[in-house]
Amino acid sequence: MTSFPLRDALTGADGLPAADRRRRARRPVRPSTRFIRVSLGMINRLVRVADAATILGVTLIFWLMDAPHPAPLSLLQILIAAAVGAAVFVAVVQIWGGYRVERYHRVRSQGLDIALGLIAATATDRLVVWAFAPAALNSNHWLLVWLLGVLAGLTMGRIGSAMSIDVLRRRGLLRRRVAVVGATLLAGEVIRNVRKAEWHREFELAGLFDDGSPSPMVGRIADLRTLAQTSRIDLIVLALPWSQSDRIFALGDQLQWISADVVTPLEHPGFLTRSSLLTEVAGLPALQLTRHPFRGTQGLVKTAQDYAVAAIGLIAVSPILIGAAVALKLCGGGPVLFRQDRIGFNGRPFSIYKFRTMTVDTADDGAGGQVRDNPRITRLGALLRRTSIDELPQLLNVLRGEMSIVGPRPHVSGMRVGDGAYSDAVRSYAARHQIKPGITGWAQINGMRGGIDTLEKARRGVDLDLHYMRNWSLQLDLRIMIKTLTLHMAGPKVF
Repeated sequence: MTSFPLRDALTGADGLPAADRRRRARRPVRPSTRFIRVSLGMINRLVRVADAATILGVTLIFWLMDAPHPAPLSLLQILIAAAVGAAVFVAVVQIWGGYRVERYHRVRSQGLDIALGLIAATATDRLVVWAFAPAALNSNHWLLVWLLGVLAGLTMGRIGSAMSIDVLRRRGLLRRRVAVVGATLLAGEVIRNVRKAEWHREFELAGLFDDGSPSPMVGRIADLRTLAQTSRIDLIVLALPWSQSDRIFALGDQLQWISADVVTPLEHPGFLTRSSLLTEVAGLPALQLTRHPFRGTQGLVKTAQDYAVAAIGLIAVSPILIGAAVALKLCGGGPVLFRQDRIGFNGRPFSIYKFRTMTVDTADDGAGGQVRDNPRITRLGALLRRTSIDELPQLLNVLRGEMSIVGPRPHVSGMRVGDGAYSDAVRSYAARHQIKPGITGWAQINGMRGGIDTLEKARRGVDLDLHYMRNWSLQLDLRIMIKTLTLHMAGPKVF
């Protein structure tokens, strides 16, 4: 190890730490956006949708404005032709490589992309129109007017895209926050490359971390976990030589708590292929060890689904909530809701809401998990548990952004299984915290409701949670919700 190259990388010519130099150079990221990053893939998908919508929209507007159009064709036939043309336009531009964020600011590139796409789309449209009504091909005036309208719409759309990207860049929503682990010569090279990319607002250095470094400029691995709970970390670079492969994979296990891509630089760029496991970080070839779930539009869809289902569900079950609250108050007085600290996304603690079903015992921290026939469970509490009504207040946790409708169930800190901690007993346990915990989940509909009383059951639960994370889809979430409502809300395993 050496500190001199790292000091050069972490500080500039003026001697200030890189973080101070960045604050002077540009406006900092707003606190409201510290957990948000818009992926480049999401932007490209939105531009593709906007292009297709523009072609269809211009066609519909021309028809509604009674613009000259091929008389033999109906509105449906014209829209079909426009839809086919839009699909061809998007496909051609995609194959040409036009849907890349860096091209949206280049006037010449944009003009070429649109021209190639329109030529292909127009030729295809003519074929479709000929198939519907050959006589309609004589309406050259309508074709010219339509082309000009589509060209104007696409041009305005690309200008809007470029302006939107500028706004996102200024607000820091396109930058990937990078944490470097390992105070090594390789770390110095990684940091220098990241700092170069910072000026293009592509990356932002979150810090350097290594438990074995005496330098005050280097944080500890525990500091990185704490940082991930208070701000966004998109990428973790394990800047260690491959001769320390055991340490690389040990660190990978330690960092499973953090929802971020984890990569380690490759010492030989020749290994870089088109494999999905290989990537680049600020121009350096790297091997991707883990990939955080719900990237790009997946995260947007998941979040929208959570808020929509939680809001509708809260309204739908409000009579049940009111009835349960009144019954609890009449039966025993005391608090209606029970709050308990659980571990959530990125290992952040949060207070989970449940209806109170047991007598109060301040000495019970919940680390032992649920126990059947617990003598503290009240008669009303047993009924609420058997029907899962006690879990309904967690819809509030979803609306607060702390939970999802579907996801791994949240555990208390220091959850125990057998004679040891859950996190020590199951190697991949921490990885389940890379997404928000859920009210129900894939594990729950596959026999994991109730207490976790054996190591085998604990491992199976984590395996099921990781299976869900790797195979997530909107259809899978709907399947889990439907099965939960119809088969798993009550039964002998619910307690």
